[in-house]
Amino acid sequence: GGFINWNTFKANGANLGGWLEKEQTHDPIWWASVANTSTTPDEWTLCETLGDQCGPTLEARYASFLNTSTIDQLASVGVNTLRIPTTYSAWVEVPGSALYHGNQQQYLKTITDYAINTYGMHVIVGLHSLPGGVNNLDIGEALMHDDFFYNTTNLNYAYDAVDAILDFIKASGNLTSWTLAPINEASDNLAGFGTSAGLSDKGAQWVADYTTGVLARVAKVDSRIPVMLQDCFKGTAFWEPYFDASANLVIDSHVYYFAAAGTYSQYVAPAVCGQAAFIAESTKFPNFIGEWALQTMYNNTFAGRQSIFNTQRYAWSKYVSGGSFWTAVSYSTAAVDGQGTQREYWSYIDLINEGVILPESNFNGTAYC
Repeated sequence: GGFINWNTFKANGANLGGWLEKEQTHDPIWWASVANTSTTPDEWTLCETLGDQCGPTLEARYASFLNTSTIDQLASVGVNTLRIPTTYSAWVEVPGSALYHGNQQQYLKTITDYAINTYGMHVIVGLHSLPGGVNNLDIGEALMHDDFFYNTTNLNYAYDAVDAILDFIKASGNLTSWTLAPINEASDNLAGFGTSAGLSDKGAQWVADYTTGVLARVAKVDSRIPVMLQDCFKGTAFWEPYFDASANLVIDSHVYYFAAAGTYSQYVAPAVCGQAAFIAESTKFPNFIGEWALQTMYNNTFAGRQSIFNTQRYAWSKYVSGGSFWTAVSYSTAAVDGQGTQREYWSYIDLINEGVILPESNFNGTAYC
């Protein structure tokens, strides 16, 4: 197949989150087995604590957290797209960074070669952390780190990571199978995180300028490789003026109902369809829902999961270019409001095993919106 056009492509996707970028939230049992969870809230402090055992400990977990059978299961229900978060340290060694720089690319290659060559999957490879820290969160580099902003040294290391991803894509032998996502949930105002206030106007300009630089680097390899800009909770329309319509850009919005005030599980469906239709009103660039899940703020029920899943899968495909569920594998033990734990609303493989997630064809073209 040729390069994908995000204007016409429909992603039925899953994230491989918590794998090559560790999050205590989604792997707490393993985390507690290797360190004191209260003193190692993020991968940075985990590696500082483990010292020279950080690398071997993480690599053993990369190998055991998921494998090619995970890809087989995802494919069995129609998944055609993987979104894979990585740290910048998978790609480039940054002086002073405690994040592990080792064999992440080998693990990534094994899984992506298999997904592409066996199932023809499309892969979005993402830089979820950036040098200096991109959002003050564990996922951005480390808690209370935001020195990616307004720091040209860190910016240049980020570009080095982008170039390393492009080298990886070239070496894969499947140039058409990739989208490059150079930033995730950037925020220079932690108090506003998760809302449009989380990124200042100055911060947005920094992100836009960085993205313009990424587009230029991608074009040196092949401008048909799409670049995916995560909208940083500013919405899709916000970013349109920063880029020429000719840019091979797709905008990624994250839609979570567990943090939406007053979202009861029995009322999610109309909210989903309305939000999808609203996002679709931004037409300069294609739009994609890079993260979504099943947990709502109130009244989560096991019985309600299939309807909430089907509605979102349907809506993202009907109105925009599809989406990717967060996340393929989660071991989260945190309780939710209502029934069960986060794992039972966030772990795609568990949801397949429980019969919640089925191929779209099982529902005979049901219109959920």
